[in-house]
Amino acid sequence: MIKRILYFGACGLVLAGIVHIAIILLIPTLGKRDAAKQIVDSLPELQFVELSKNSAVKIAAADPFFELAVCRFKLQEAGVQITGNDLPSFWSAAVYDGKGRVIYSMNDRTAIGKKLQILVVNPIQMAALRQLQPEELETSIVVETPIQEGFILLRAFVRDPTQKSRSEAFLNFARCSQYTGI
Repeated sequence: MIKRILYFGACGLVLAGIVHIAIILLIPTLGKRDAAKQIVDSLPELQFVELSKNSAVKIAAADPFFELAVCRFKLQEAGVQITGNDLPSFWSAAVYDGKGRVIYSMNDRTAIGKKLQILVVNPIQMAALRQLQPEELETSIVVETPIQEGFILLRAFVRDPTQKSRSEAFLNFARCSQYTGI
């Protein structure tokens, strides 16, 4: 009787191990529609889009106290400039590559003068910026990255329902555009 229980227990463990290995090996095949892939495939370029339940991108909000907006970009021809006004009490911005890996992240406390002004450029564009030294770079955070495409995720904190309209206004009026100063 004991031998039979040990035998079935060992068989169960081997079967569980095979199932776990199969699941791990199938994740790359079955997980092709992650958040980064949805953003890169379905959102327009150089335009902030609020991520909500009505959006083309189906991403569950990790934190209900934040409103989210995302802008997709490509750096082949020019850098990307991100600006925003009517800032809420707390905001954060993160630059991601096309696969969803964070390149750079900042918030209102690390920004220059608590203003949203970010310039994302590739190394060639950065070399041109160093030669020209435009004035607007003094108040901008410059992010140099070798990526060719990616996206910027803006998050605005909603402390209570009365703050929601201010956070939504911040995301609606945030700008994501090509930087033509090079």
